[in-house]
Amino acid sequence: MSLNVQKLAIFDPPGYPEVDDGLTDSQKLAWSQKISRWMDSEIAGKPGQFGRTKLPQFFNGTVTAYDVAQQPAAITWIGFPNLRDYPNAPRRWEEADSTRNNQDEYLEWSVKKNGDGNIETVTFTCEGPEYWEFLAKNEPDKLNSLYLDMNPGFKDQMDPSDWWNGNRYNAQNKWNDSTTTGTIAHLVQPNNTLSAEVDIAAQGTVIRKDKNGKIITDQTKLINCSGYGQPQRNSDPVIGSTINALARKGSSVSIANPIALYIHHFSTSNFQLDVQGTGEDMIDVPDGTFNWQRGDIDKNMGLRLQVKIPDGIVGEGPDNKGRQLTVSDIVDNKTNNNILYGAQFADYITMTVKGVTIAGGKPADPLPCPGLQSRAESGFSALAADATPCDASTAEHTPGTRL
Repeated sequence: MSLNVQKLAIFDPPGYPEVDDGLTDSQKLAWSQKISRWMDSEIAGKPGQFGRTKLPQFFNGTVTAYDVAQQPAAITWIGFPNLRDYPNAPRRWEEADSTRNNQDEYLEWSVKKNGDGNIETVTFTCEGPEYWEFLAKNEPDKLNSLYLDMNPGFKDQMDPSDWWNGNRYNAQNKWNDSTTTGTIAHLVQPNNTLSAEVDIAAQGTVIRKDKNGKIITDQTKLINCSGYGQPQRNSDPVIGSTINALARKGSSVSIANPIALYIHHFSTSNFQLDVQGTGEDMIDVPDGTFNWQRGDIDKNMGLRLQVKIPDGIVGEGPDNKGRQLTVSDIVDNKTNNNILYGAQFADYITMTVKGVTIAGGKPADPLPCPGLQSRAESGFSALAADATPCDASTAEHTPGTRL
């Protein structure tokens, strides 16, 4: 592929153009400027924040020209939360389902069950809260329509006043913060933010050395030394160490446009449908069960996934005949378990951040771990302590009417 070295005109909205929420050119520019400010702050060194220095190997693609035609490098990890990875099922699945606060790998989900306790839908999202707050400020009617259109089964129960406190958007409203309705719109776990992704990617470019002057390559030692993210997560150490390996080769690194957290892949090969309820003579899961509602999974850019057995798919045999089948009638042939928890799917979902590079440079001089006692030496651990916080309470608009 030939080189196409240029600056980006703008950072596109997440999932664009497959996801097009109808932003005007001026609104797209405003979103781009928001991303650009985050990046410029990282590059400048975040004055006043412990251990943050200028970043010679992290770049802002709207400021620095690079090969925009390159194939981005996919940095991937498993979506099931590693921090609460209990050794035995079903406890690990139950804990992961119990609260969105436990779902801390930039993937969150909500499970809707019927009166018999069987799962009707499982809905996954990896959309950062900052973009939805941006919609709240700039396109409130679009935000309202997304809530309603993504959740047709609840449309007659929903009203925009449910997610607005006066003229302020409430990101943790009852429809988005739920674990039991399947209506979630975007991430709410405090560490699952788009700004945290930018922070970890940027700080991952800092080459570090230990007290003996040896370059740090171990992903846990590296994250503890630089103080970004959470060492026990699946995601943060992998993001940081993968980017750091590129930086050690002399590359400058950034995040591929459009900047977002994405579902990279969902492996469904182990799932079959138990139409008779006997565990025998199972069939392939029917088309239309795994619905990608936002994003393009064919480009490894999934944003919202809903799992639901299509209406009209009914059981067979003496016990199941004529019954509408549910997600709980799906069997995971690898574990020989019916799907009783949304977290069982999270074991098979791979998440991604995509990186781009400017190769051929010289690695920056390695820096020591900040301070006399670094996290690498003291064992200190904090959840994304250096991530730029998002503030849902500042998202204001003039509320629209119910659509």
